[in-house]
Amino acid sequence: MDHQPFEDWLLNAEALDSRQREALNAHLQGCRACSALSAVDHALQTARQVEPRHGFVNRFQHRLAGNKQGVRRRNALGFALLTLSVSGLLTAAALPLLRSVVQSPVDLAASWLSGLAGLWASIQALFHAGTVLVRVAPGFVPVYIWAILLFGLTGWSVAWVYSLMRYTRIVQGA
Repeated sequence: MDHQPFEDWLLNAEALDSRQREALNAHLQGCRACSALSAVDHALQTARQVEPRHGFVNRFQHRLAGNKQGVRRRNALGFALLTLSVSGLLTAAALPLLRSVVQSPVDLAASWLSGLAGLWASIQALFHAGTVLVRVAPGFVPVYIWAILLFGLTGWSVAWVYSLMRYTRIVQGA
């Protein structure tokens, strides 16, 4: 059963014509959910509104300011605890390194240079493998795939430039 028009009629408080009113009353007699909704709506419409006690706004604003101050204190305390714990973890992690620097700075420098040399060799190997792949890959991939990739990249680039133009126009207020 479709409840939507009946719910709309109940909640919008529009004036209904006689045919709609009859259909609504017939539906309310057979539908428990809509009749409950109607009862709640009627109770809310007929409920007496109570004025707040004198000074309510001032008490509310005072309580809100106190809550904001408490949140600021908790945030500051949390930030301080986070800073202290991160500083402690970094210090604990750096202690072995600091000991090795104090005990043997030459060994530390040698290990760093060895690591840098290994990193440089890895970068060169990846670059060499990439150039080989770039030279060999076009022979394995059919031409129509390259065309699809090229058109897709072109479309993406045009959409990107268009969105940047729209964004700068929005930001500039034009």
